Amino acid sequence: MSRTTTRGTGDLRFNDLADSTVSGLLAARAMAHPDKPALVFDDTELTYGELDTAATAVARGLIAVGGSPGSSVGILLPNRPEYLLTWLGAARAGLVEVPVNTAYKGSFLDHALRSTDVRILVTEAPLLELVADLPEPPETLTTVVLLDDAAPGRIPRGVEVRTWSELLAAGDPATDLPDVAGDDPVAIMLTSGTTGRSKGVVYPNQMQVAAARECAAQMGTTYDERLYTCLPLFHGAAQVNISLHGFYAGATVVLGRRFSASKFWDDIRAHRVTQFNALGSILPMLLAQPASEHDRDHHVTKAFAAPAPPQVLHPFEDRFGVHIVEGYGLTEIKNVLYNPLHARKVGSIGLPTESSIVEIHDESGNRAAAGQAGEIVYRPRLPHVMFSGYHRDPAATLVTMHDLWWHTGDLGYTDDDGYFYFIDRKKDALRRRGENISSHEVESVLLAYPGVVAAAAVGTPSELGEDEVLAVVQLESGRHLDFTELFAHCDRSMPHFMVPRYYRVVDELPVTPTGKVRKNDLRGHGAADAWDAHAAGLTPTRHA
Repeated sequence: MSRTTTRGTGDLRFNDLADSTVSGLLAARAMAHPDKPALVFDDTELTYGELDTAATAVARGLIAVGGSPGSSVGILLPNRPEYLLTWLGAARAGLVEVPVNTAYKGSFLDHALRSTDVRILVTEAPLLELVADLPEPPETLTTVVLLDDAAPGRIPRGVEVRTWSELLAAGDPATDLPDVAGDDPVAIMLTSGTTGRSKGVVYPNQMQVAAARECAAQMGTTYDERLYTCLPLFHGAAQVNISLHGFYAGATVVLGRRFSASKFWDDIRAHRVTQFNALGSILPMLLAQPASEHDRDHHVTKAFAAPAPPQVLHPFEDRFGVHIVEGYGLTEIKNVLYNPLHARKVGSIGLPTESSIVEIHDESGNRAAAGQAGEIVYRPRLPHVMFSGYHRDPAATLVTMHDLWWHTGDLGYTDDDGYFYFIDRKKDALRRRGENISSHEVESVLLAYPGVVAAAAVGTPSELGEDEVLAVVQLESGRHLDFTELFAHCDRSMPHFMVPRYYRVVDELPVTPTGKVRKNDLRGHGAADAWDAHAAGLTPTRHA
């Protein structure tokens, strides 16, 4: 028997199913507010009732073309409504969504499809060519659904091709849809792959819904808001932290095609957006645009952004009038920390969410005192609100779960009030002249230099046999860099032992599909062609 609960926002009251499964959440919204706009994309608008009906049609279609409970449905698409409909339909059919990066090709694409056992792939004709390029299609792949009605070019061997229209027509209205529970898998999300091949992170239904619920609560999202994302839907930031978050709150989700710094605010104004999210270098890139008298001509009041160092956060808020909320999360555990809206400490990654236990542990596994650096570790307070494990890789799952804590691999500390602060990835922490250096802190200083829109700091071997610091920066279009001035900026802004010796400018930093810098690539390239402060006769200033 269902019971009501007041976990929602605004005037919404949800039943247990809405708080435990993606399909139940959508059904509850459609029942309560069938005519409320749920999704906007360009000139297309779907109400909650229409979104719910379409998800059911897709669910029956996926079953008709071979989907069975627990089987994987790959989505290889750019941002468009059918992406969300496939995810929601798969969830309703008890299938498991696999979001695939549209930039993948060759061995990357093969690994993404093969390692997650994709049986049905929903894609477009140009992207199907990438699948056809593979030496052998994955053994599990039996059906491709194309959004294009035009005849495809090359078709992978042994694969049946259907159009989107045929998928919808194939579904039998009499088909009974399965009962789905909160612990049933709803998605396999691929990790960033910064340290090796991507692993498949199995999400239970309740994990996605809990992530949406907590995001809505932490952002103070109300029923009448309009949430915008132009981040790719294969990333949880767009799919869960905006789209499902918006659906949880009963708000309207506005989906952009892709990020464009020059067109971003035009989209925001056109769709009367009240909230958006940003990752990586988006905030610095928006700040790098020419100032305008229209900078505050919008309805946005808040945005989630990570990272948002003070050198970026304060100028952004002052210029655009948008309150920035920073937080912390990982693919395996969702967002578990948020900097509170009304008790913010700039520079902190916040306080634990309702379902999260987060601590700092020293090297012996003991809880660290306030101010003491250590590893960020996590436990859930509720079942099924973190990943179920790595798909077909129990050994890798156990490695991260020792001592009954999930180990993030990140270094941090807390203050006397319990707020958390991020130092660095353990593997990215540097040691130079006997001093520990946070690459994150070095990067924050680099980002504060005019014209720098993205930055990475890595260790590179020196003639003394230990690491020197290499700074790699990406500049806004049309900018030129005076290395001497950048060195002086670093020398003024950080302790002498942290000041990078080597500097390099790149057109674009190498990043993973989720926007994280591939620091292994930068380390591998070394400092051979970098500007060397020592060779220029410059040394950091030492203070007594």
